[in-house]
Amino acid sequence: MNITDYRPLKETKSHFDSDFLYNTYPCSIPLDFAEVPLHWHNEMELIYIKKGRMIVSVDLEYSVVNAGDIVVVMPGHIHSIIQNESDSCEYENILFNLDMLVSRQCDYDTVSFFNGIAGFNGYCPPVISKTAPHYSDLIHYIDEADNICKYFPDGYRLKIRACLFNFFFELNAHFYTHTDMPVHLSDDKMDKLKLVLNYIEKNFARAISIEEIAQWCHFSQSHFMKFFKNCTGTSFITYLNDYRLIIAARILKTTTQPVIIVASDCGFDNISYFNRKFKEKYGVSPREFRK
Repeated sequence: MNITDYRPLKETKSHFDSDFLYNTYPCSIPLDFAEVPLHWHNEMELIYIKKGRMIVSVDLEYSVVNAGDIVVVMPGHIHSIIQNESDSCEYENILFNLDMLVSRQCDYDTVSFFNGIAGFNGYCPPVISKTAPHYSDLIHYIDEADNICKYFPDGYRLKIRACLFNFFFELNAHFYTHTDMPVHLSDDKMDKLKLVLNYIEKNFARAISIEEIAQWCHFSQSHFMKFFKNCTGTSFITYLNDYRLIIAARILKTTTQPVIIVASDCGFDNISYFNRKFKEKYGVSPREFRK
């Protein structure tokens, strides 16, 4: 198993048909995985909660979401998914590239509209509750696009685009505001955090010291540790180990690789330490987790 298949930080693996930048796929927590660590990608993402509840974060703001809720993740925004206590949750991921709606030949009104939607000129709340006014106007077009994707009739791409245009029209009319986005971190700090997350994604399988990552960020060690904890609420070493354990859990569930190999591939040189940390996080040993 290629370990890069389990690195969700900056999702570089294409989610799309080569010539149609739209895809959906169902996910289940904890059946598929217990959490998805902080990550980001250049596509638009809609998370449609089908059953149960879970925790999502967008730009480091955390919310409990329930069946029927929609999470709107704009391109380039950091987000994550976490199991809510012992709750299970089924949800649908919808990913698409805005380029499928905004081509180079588009008129000024279309480009201006989607620049606003993407957050350049205003703000859209990331979580839209099923109890929100005009919720039914939004969900209608998601359900319609989902239905089209079951059968792929002739002209389905045109229909999906039409659903997305209508979805964004309703989003803009009822949920989008021409005000500045609430800021948890400045753009500079958010961009720096993205770089750190990328570094973890590319290097988690080997030892990473505070000195190394701080130098890479052009920070002193003390400044980096303070920066990272202020951003994520946890220390760098704790976050790194937790990230490694998440990746290890996915590999254990989906492959038959020996536990000692999984541990090594995820940056744990000491199998006893790996077993102990894994049991602390998941409540069972790696071998029991795999059963």
